[in-house]
Amino acid sequence: MKDYIKSIIDANLTQNQNLNHIREYLQAYFLNIIYKNKFYQNLVFTGGTALRFIYKIRRFSEDIDFSLSVRAKNYNFTDMAKNILQEFKLAGYDLEIEYDDSRPVHSALLKFSSILFETGLSQIKGQKIAIKIEVDSNPPPGGIEISSVYNSNFMFYIMHYDLASLFAGKVHALLCREYAKGRDWYDFLWYLTKFKGLEPNFIMLNNAMAQTFKKPVNLTVGNWKSKIKKTIEILDWVKVRNDVSRFLENDSEITLLEPKTFINLLGV
Repeated sequence: MKDYIKSIIDANLTQNQNLNHIREYLQAYFLNIIYKNKFYQNLVFTGGTALRFIYKIRRFSEDIDFSLSVRAKNYNFTDMAKNILQEFKLAGYDLEIEYDDSRPVHSALLKFSSILFETGLSQIKGQKIAIKIEVDSNPPPGGIEISSVYNSNFMFYIMHYDLASLFAGKVHALLCREYAKGRDWYDFLWYLTKFKGLEPNFIMLNNAMAQTFKKPVNLTVGNWKSKIKKTIEILDWVKVRNDVSRFLENDSEITLLEPKTFINLLGV
């Protein structure tokens, strides 16, 4: 399967666009591995990459985020990481994995060597392409878990949160992340325009906020938009746009990331 990557390269695309396509193929290969080996039954796909694979959002992603399922059985992050390494190596990939399950958010960094050099995207033979994997082993209660079939280069089941729960995770990130991440704001714009009237899963959202602030929080239909508006008014929107620009399918959409767009859509 490694040789297939060479066919992904399109001479009409920029280096960055080709890099996005290669990374996405590797992400799909990873998701196929966890399906084939039954690891997906313990993991709930979440975050922007879930939006990309399940709902076809028009931006690429770097990392893959999961929450531990409430129905998880015999979950072992180290075993999963070792299995993933073995599967990629059997397919011919030169891969290193660094992993850590000593904290509540288990993480692994997959570093692929030689791909960029072999595809002509880099003149440096040792330059790596990396994908970070995270599993929240203590996710906020209340998320609704469902399954979908993904069908592209591979076909597999993936368990993920429903739309309202994914939205709750995004609202939590907007309110609590310590830095402005443009990908969050692009995703938020996508939610507001594609699913008009969508409300976050407030049980999950308030549980997530309570985990962050160590005290009860009461976000409701009547107040969450005004909380977001306060954040919108203090952001550095140049940094927001710079963060997400290299991941967009359509460059022109970057101009929509400005305060008045969100304030008008929120109606507050």
